Amino acid sequence: MSHSSLPVLFNKQPILSTQNTLLGFHLSLDVVGQKTLDEAQWQDAIAELNIEVEKSGGFDNLTKGLRTFYSAPTETLKVSSLPNFSHDNLWIEVHSSVIENKTYLTNLKEILGQGIRLSIQDYQGSEKDKKLLSIAHTVKISSQAHSLDHIKVLTQALPNNTDVILTHVDNEELREKLLAAGFTQFEGHFFTEPVIAIQAKPLEGSRLALVKLLASLNNPDITFEEVVNLIKTDAVLSHKLLSAINHPSNDLPHFIDNLKEAVSFMGLKRLKFWVNMIMMSQVDDVPKELLATALIRAKFLEAVAVHTGHQVDSERFFMVGLFSTLNAFLKVPMVDIVDKLPITDEIKIALTQQKGSMGKALFIVRALEQGNTQFIMMGHEGMNIMEISSSYMKASGWANQTLSAL
Repeated sequence: MSHSSLPVLFNKQPILSTQNTLLGFHLSLDVVGQKTLDEAQWQDAIAELNIEVEKSGGFDNLTKGLRTFYSAPTETLKVSSLPNFSHDNLWIEVHSSVIENKTYLTNLKEILGQGIRLSIQDYQGSEKDKKLLSIAHTVKISSQAHSLDHIKVLTQALPNNTDVILTHVDNEELREKLLAAGFTQFEGHFFTEPVIAIQAKPLEGSRLALVKLLASLNNPDITFEEVVNLIKTDAVLSHKLLSAINHPSNDLPHFIDNLKEAVSFMGLKRLKFWVNMIMMSQVDDVPKELLATALIRAKFLEAVAVHTGHQVDSERFFMVGLFSTLNAFLKVPMVDIVDKLPITDEIKIALTQQKGSMGKALFIVRALEQGNTQFIMMGHEGMNIMEISSSYMKASGWANQTLSAL
């Protein structure tokens, strides 16, 4: 099996608090399909992972320096085989079955000796789980595998100093039930699947204004002058745009203090992206991680376009990724939003039904977010698993760097 075709997927899940504050991430390294790797192949895979993450700005950029829970096949969990993580905020996630293997226990002791902490994966309250609690003070419980009543029973029996994180929280309705039951840490992309009332309110007020502004901005026939005039109507938008342009990361030769110069400097495509992003960031009552998700999806879909022979449509792939979260931002069905946007039927179908080449790419990134590796068994139009994994990591790194300018 060649280095570039190893069936290894690197994935990332956010962990959020009761206030939707980002607490950290779960990073996982998984073999996709019914394949196994030998030790040399795992070393290859981890070496490639380190290279790809460095291209994305390093692990600190990928995880924003927050708590990081890393899970991988047990045979790779030894100090010499860990990716290039900083140990300060690192937890290694293990299943309680490790206590049955002396080699793995020895490896864990060495890991603990490096100042790295342990978390119990898929905690079920078994005798093996309870033994592992003596060295692991964080447990993860699957909200998918257990009823709420059973989760309560499991957590009530835990020692008082145990940190509990609920996993597989993939929609807002489930998160609200868990929140009402007193739980405080949730792993998953629940914020991309909002609760929308059956009789959803029509778009109105500031949110209707946002969609109208997005519609005008993304009209394919819009001119530089029209973009400038649109931005001028919103003082906050103008200020944020100039602040973003003058961010140190852009390394400008001089300070830009007016919109006309900003337009000339950025070019229409880049300007439209920044205005789209700033407008979406101004929506109230949504977690900041939702904007990061929008950017990751956009950049990932752009990479898919390049990898699969759709480079001429890369801008449209990017737009589908960016706009795919508008239903979560606005708390209205996607079908109601696309009707108000000047987009082609192909883009509308991609956003509402995940069909067509752009829709398939959107389906893949959403499955990645949910940690669902089954979808990828056949790859995507010739992209192998490592290419998909690498593109997702690069998109995550790019999104974090881009958001730092806001």
